Amino acid sequence: MSMAVRNVKTTCAYCGVGCGMLASVSADGQVEISGDASHPANYGRLCAKGASLAETLSHARRLMTPIIDGEVVTWDTALDEVAARLRATLAEYGPESVAFYV
Repeated sequence: MSMAVRNVKTTCAYCGVGCGMLASVSADGQVEISGDASHPANYGRLCAKGASLAETLSHARRLMTPIIDGEVVTWDTALDEVAARLRATLAEYGPESVAFYV
């Protein structure tokens, strides 16, 4: 990777621990991820998922627009579909049928 043009302190989005990361962005847009040594959650250490996060940013098969049943739809349509399916699940199976990991 060429010399970083900017370094961005961020947080890993995978498991919920909230590990600190440094994203080094080069002039050509390439990103390199490393652990933030000053972050109290991980002191610079990263698991395999966090350490390989940069590989997911420009993957050729990365989903960039919402698709329902093979058809590209707007974000509003996709969010409406998610909300409708969530309401239907709650109505049929009750509140214990849904959990979120965020």
